[in-house]
Amino acid sequence: MTSASQENLVDRIYEASVLPEFWPDVLHSFAGAADSSLGVMVSVRGDELKWLTSSPSAEAMVQENYRHEGGMERTRRLLARSHAGFLTDRDLFTEEEIIKSPVYTDYLIPSGYGRGTATVIHLPEKQDIIIHAEGDHRHGPYRAETIFRLDGLRPHLARSAMLSARLSFERARTSVETLGGLGFAACAVRQNGSVLVGNAQFERDETFWTTRLSDRIALHDRRADQQLAGSLGVILTDAGVRSIPLRPKGERMPGVLHVVPIRRAAHDLFNQAAAILVLTQANREPTPQTHLLQSLFDLTATEADLAARIGSGQTVEHIALVGGKGVETVRSQLKSVLAKTGCRRQADLARLLGQLVPSGM
Repeated sequence: MTSASQENLVDRIYEASVLPEFWPDVLHSFAGAADSSLGVMVSVRGDELKWLTSSPSAEAMVQENYRHEGGMERTRRLLARSHAGFLTDRDLFTEEEIIKSPVYTDYLIPSGYGRGTATVIHLPEKQDIIIHAEGDHRHGPYRAETIFRLDGLRPHLARSAMLSARLSFERARTSVETLGGLGFAACAVRQNGSVLVGNAQFERDETFWTTRLSDRIALHDRRADQQLAGSLGVILTDAGVRSIPLRPKGERMPGVLHVVPIRRAAHDLFNQAAAILVLTQANREPTPQTHLLQSLFDLTATEADLAARIGSGQTVEHIALVGGKGVETVRSQLKSVLAKTGCRRQADLARLLGQLVPSGM
C-alpha cells in the first residue's frame, strides 16, 4: 500500500464515522491493506456477540465462523490478551491447535480462510468492537510489515468507531425526545430489552413498566411482557407483534406499546439499538372508534371498521352480510386484525376493544 492510498483510506475511515453506510467499502479496503480477502466488524458485550458490518459477501463467513466453538475461542483469546494492536491466529494459537481445531479444518481452511488478524477497540458502556481481516491460510503467516501497517491504522479506526457510537446514541436520543415533544412516552431499546435512552415521559410513567431488572424494560402486564420479548427476538424480520395492548395498574386508561424496528443497521451499528418503543393511550375524548383503532394498531380503514364491529358484538356473518362481502373475505381480514393486535381469538379481540374503547365513543 502506497502512502497516498493509505492517506485516502484514513480519510474514508473518518468519513464512515458520520456516514455509517460507508463502512462496508472501508472494510473492503482495510482487508486489502491487510493482504486479506475479507474485512469484518463485530460487537461484543459480555457474552453477546453481534455481526455489525463487513466487506461485501463476508456476512456468511462470520455467521459460520461463530457457529463453531472454535470461532468463539478465537474471540475469547483475543479479548483476554488486552493488546492495543493487531494479533494474528498464530499469536493466539499454536500451529498444532490450528490444524486440530474443527473450525479451521472443517470450515475455514477448506473455504479459503483461516488466516486472520484482529484488534479490539474498547467503547463506553462495556462494549468492545472487533475489527477483523480474514485471508487464506495457505498464504502463511502475516508479514511483520503488514501488522505494522494495520497498527498504524488502528488509532484512526478507534476514533472513528467512538465517534460513530456517540452519533448513533445522539440519533436515538433525538428520536425519543422528538416523540416526547409530541406527547408520547418513548425509549430506544436493544434486542434484549435493555433501555438505551428514554425521554422524560418514559422516565416518569411507571403505570405500564419498570426498568429495575438490570435496566431491561419489564412490563407489568405479564402477557404483554412476553409479547414484547418475542417481538424483540425477531425484530430483524417481519415477524412478531408490533403493537402490544397494555393493561394499566390503577385507574389509568389502557394503552398500546408500538415496537418500531430500527432497520438498515446504519443507525444502529455501535449502540445496538434494535427498536424504539412508543406508548399511545386510549382516552375519553369523543374520537371516532375507527380512527383510534387505526392509530393504535396500524390498521387499515377497512380493518379498523371490522375491529370496531367485532368490539360492538357483531358476528363475522353479519358483518359480511351488511358489507356485501363473502364470509371468507371477512375472516381473512379478521385474521390480519388479530395478528396486528396480538390476539388469538375473536373473543380476545372483543374483550381488548372493550377495554381500549370506552363506552359512548
